[in-house]
Amino acid sequence: MFNDAGLVLSPDALDFLKTRPDPVGLAQQAIELSKGKDLFVMEKSFIEEILKEDEDRKIPVPVEVKRAIDYNPASKDAVPHIRFYDENDVSGQSKCSGTIQDFVGYFRDRVARTRKILEARSNSKGIVTTKALKSFTRGRDMCLVGIVNSKRTTRKGDLLVELEDEEGVAKVWIGKGRNQQEKRIFQKAQNLLNDEVLAVEGKWSDPFVITTDLVWPDVPIRNPKEVDKDLSIAFVSDIHIGSKLFMEDEFNRFIQWINGNTGSEREKELAGKVKYILMAGDVVDGIGIYPSQENELSIKDIYEQYARLAKHVLNIPEYIEVIIAPGNHDAVRRAEPQPRLPEELVEQLNGISNIHLVGNPSFFEIEGLKTYMYHGTSLDSVIAALPGMGYSNPEKPMLELLRRRNFSPIYGGNPIVPEHRDYMVMEHVPDILHMGHVHKNGYDQYHGTLIINSGTWQAQTDFQVKQGHVPSPCLLPIYNMRRRDVSVINFGKELISEEKPEVNNS
Repeated sequence: MFNDAGLVLSPDALDFLKTRPDPVGLAQQAIELSKGKDLFVMEKSFIEEILKEDEDRKIPVPVEVKRAIDYNPASKDAVPHIRFYDENDVSGQSKCSGTIQDFVGYFRDRVARTRKILEARSNSKGIVTTKALKSFTRGRDMCLVGIVNSKRTTRKGDLLVELEDEEGVAKVWIGKGRNQQEKRIFQKAQNLLNDEVLAVEGKWSDPFVITTDLVWPDVPIRNPKEVDKDLSIAFVSDIHIGSKLFMEDEFNRFIQWINGNTGSEREKELAGKVKYILMAGDVVDGIGIYPSQENELSIKDIYEQYARLAKHVLNIPEYIEVIIAPGNHDAVRRAEPQPRLPEELVEQLNGISNIHLVGNPSFFEIEGLKTYMYHGTSLDSVIAALPGMGYSNPEKPMLELLRRRNFSPIYGGNPIVPEHRDYMVMEHVPDILHMGHVHKNGYDQYHGTLIINSGTWQAQTDFQVKQGHVPSPCLLPIYNMRRRDVSVINFGKELISEEKPEVNNS
């Protein structure tokens, strides 16, 4: 092909063409554009310049969206009620210097905070320390709280767990199931995670604690909280602005919908009740997040990615409160907890009264509903560690995090900064738990807590294809606080449509 055109293809240009999705088409385009130029050797840089020009032409420019003239949203005149709990947000409070003492203090704080949660449970009273075990008589009932150091299977098939508190380590024996009680406990023990904190109830039989029950911090059983306002919360995550796979047309359709410019009368009514929008991270695709990411970016400047985000956010009506947290693709530190997005990256959003930047994770109240928002990076490690977990149903690993009252129980599964306190502990009992990260929508109701994973606005990536993971892009969950129900608007179709997901009541 190149010989026929009187050109010589350099070796690096040949290697580069082999990496492209359509090498023949790109080669033909390069030959066509080389005509009329004094060119003998086709270099890699010439082909790269063609791709760059193509990408620049493909980048859509968001237009300013105006609200429909005849649109009178119900939430416009409603006074917002938001309370942010800054003590639960690492933003501006990071004190870690990376010393061994930082790690010691971090794990001590994790145990201490989780113990307080366990002490509030009626079946976990009378908690003792590992040091006190030495003075116990054989057969004495006891309850021990500690962090799981390790677990292993013995030659007979039983489990032996090392549980550590501030004063020492205890050996916890869990029988494989010689009677119904042991079988029940042994089955629960299959869900034990390294580094999580829980209570072990049992009898002392030096040198072992013979387990009679395992108690996770969990949340109490209660009814969903009532809100006497006919207002709604919309949930968004993993927009990935800057990626070639960001579904910008569909996202613009969402922006038009929230302004009352599209949709049926029923869908416009739903839009008009939205008073809050929660964005749970990965709002942009970032730079250098994984090898060769630059080949998959339509915007290769991080400031421009956030400028594009700002243009979209500023098209959201000013009467809607927007709360934005970072994720692992955002331009903050990779390790969690993550501080809020820095002001210099989102200058266009600074000082806008209805835009609120928070850390990851963050805790706040909306109309009295206690809400945790976490991007969800630890879902990867939980899915890998627990039986029966998968990316198709993200609400299941989210529920397991809720039971453990910790956003990242497995230390090292994803990077964690050993701060002076464990910001990953869920000290409060949430009414709403919102995450993203896995690009798959999921919904559940557990002990009065609404669990929502809000999916993504990015098309399926090559990595997801290889993994067999099918995302659910452009599905917008909306929670009506008065009716206490979830609706989902699908913007991934030519005509937007409303769906009703199945939400378990467990």
